[in-house]
Amino acid sequence: MTHLSRRRFNSLALSGLAVAGFGGAPAAAQGGPTITVVVPYTAGSAPDLFARLLTEHLHKAMDRTMIVENRVGASGNLGTLSVARATPDGTTLLVTANTIVMNPSLFKSLQYDPVKSFEPVAALVTANFALVVNAGLGTKTLAAFVAKAKAAKDPINYGSPGIGTPHHLCMELFRRRAGIELVHVPYRGLAPAVTDLAGGHISAMFMQVNAALELAKQGRVDVLALMGTARNPIAPDLATFAEQGIKDVDVDNWWAMFAPAGTPADVVKTLNARANEVLKRPDVLKAMETQGQTPMGGPPEVLKALVETDRARWAEVIKAAGIALD
Repeated sequence: MTHLSRRRFNSLALSGLAVAGFGGAPAAAQGGPTITVVVPYTAGSAPDLFARLLTEHLHKAMDRTMIVENRVGASGNLGTLSVARATPDGTTLLVTANTIVMNPSLFKSLQYDPVKSFEPVAALVTANFALVVNAGLGTKTLAAFVAKAKAAKDPINYGSPGIGTPHHLCMELFRRRAGIELVHVPYRGLAPAVTDLAGGHISAMFMQVNAALELAKQGRVDVLALMGTARNPIAPDLATFAEQGIKDVDVDNWWAMFAPAGTPADVVKTLNARANEVLKRPDVLKAMETQGQTPMGGPPEVLKALVETDRARWAEVIKAAGIALD
């Protein structure tokens, strides 16, 4: 920023955004510039579907046209970087998963920083992962799976949608905490990995609990344990890892909203307030419940703390496992 000081720029931006609909009721009635919500994942993916549900309600609450744009590539880095480089005026936002805190440890030449390049807007939702094994493996409990893995002459294999994905890193975290050896089989996407798990071509993987339960109903897999600190309402009989004696595997897959660094505080505050309102809507809560998702919400500081904590956690896992994508 060469011609305007940061303070002067923020003052002008705030004035413009007040007219555009961020600043109060009279301005909101006038609408304003279109807000682009970038999702760095494919259309139809779980974060994409939630972003569309969110923006459907946000655009009504804010009287703003909002579009979801999928900018896919480089494990989410292309879309994420485009938001980091966007004008910090509240018209370009990022809805992403916790890969934003994993990628800095996976890619050494990353051109954005999850803390320095963004303003945290709102923690949105957690989506529990569950450990799932093919029914033919014969391990109906977590204890049986761990025992089989320890006794196996050849390590049990597991699948993921790709190297460095949350599914991959969650299994590495579990493997280390359980003290077992497993062989990773990376796929190019989630669908082929799930197909091969159900068909018995791979033995285990992590997936969202709602999808895991659907496969279990078909008798094709066994669901052994839930990540996170508490049981999920859609699977009240499924115990967490901690309840089954394996500690420090209490992480969730989460999605959140960010804005480019330098976005004025008043704009962030307004976006946060509107997002929190949407997360309390009965129809949104119902939609999340059917997917096994749990609303988060809270002020931006909640997301800031989550980013810092999970970035350190996954950095340790990635370093110990020797995973790199550069």
